[in-house]
Amino acid sequence: MNKITVVEEQVETKVSKKVSVFVKPAHDIFEIAELRIQIHKNCDIEFRFSAHDKKWKVIVEVDPNCQFHLYLYQNLVQTKVQYCYQIGKMSQGTVYKLQNAPSKEMVEVHLQAEGASIQYFLKDIVTGKETIDYYIYHDAKETNSSIKNNIVSKEDGSETIQVSTFIPKGMKGCVANQNNRIISNNEKKNEIRPNLYIEEYDVEANHSALIGRFSKEELFYLQSRGISQIDATKLLLQGFLKSDIENSKMQKEIERMIKKEWR
Repeated sequence: MNKITVVEEQVETKVSKKVSVFVKPAHDIFEIAELRIQIHKNCDIEFRFSAHDKKWKVIVEVDPNCQFHLYLYQNLVQTKVQYCYQIGKMSQGTVYKLQNAPSKEMVEVHLQAEGASIQYFLKDIVTGKETIDYYIYHDAKETNSSIKNNIVSKEDGSETIQVSTFIPKGMKGCVANQNNRIISNNEKKNEIRPNLYIEEYDVEANHSALIGRFSKEELFYLQSRGISQIDATKLLLQGFLKSDIENSKMQKEIERMIKKEWR
């Protein structure tokens, strides 16, 4: 597993020749630090990203004919970050992102050539004000995108998430999916804004958005089996946040987060 660790502006890497990493630190408080990750061959990357009161731009460039899995553990406080994924021809990327601190961020994806695809899974426990904007650009025919956000808000958590997918005229055979769900454990305002900007008929595009709580029936079923309300809630949260995650290290980190937040 290739590893990249960022703490404030200190960057440590342990990567093979399949991955190149370049860092451009900020020289004053008004500049943006930049991290550029270039993926040349099939690989897996563990990326741990922690910062406080910073501005970052993270660029992920993927060469043609690559498959990669990026496991992103994010802990940003009062930090603004822009991610830019540039996916080459016939390349397939899967991003698993886990975070437990509010942030303000933008995620931009460019599917640059035919056969480019991305799957993006966010697992998030929000305890403060957070905004995330996605912009997914299908810049070529026969490209695929799937964005799935599973978010839990609690205490003072307030989530605003916008997902915008663009398929221009002539980009035939594209597939675009958005799946957004927020489980609310407080009375704060949460908002989902799904947008599909489609100018071509020969495509498949779908979106879903749900904000709510676990049903009383789900909780009652577990409690009727002798499970306490807090443990029943933890079980449901694990199922919600661990869905689609096969990496055991990330699964354990989700369990640790839930245990910390629901004692």
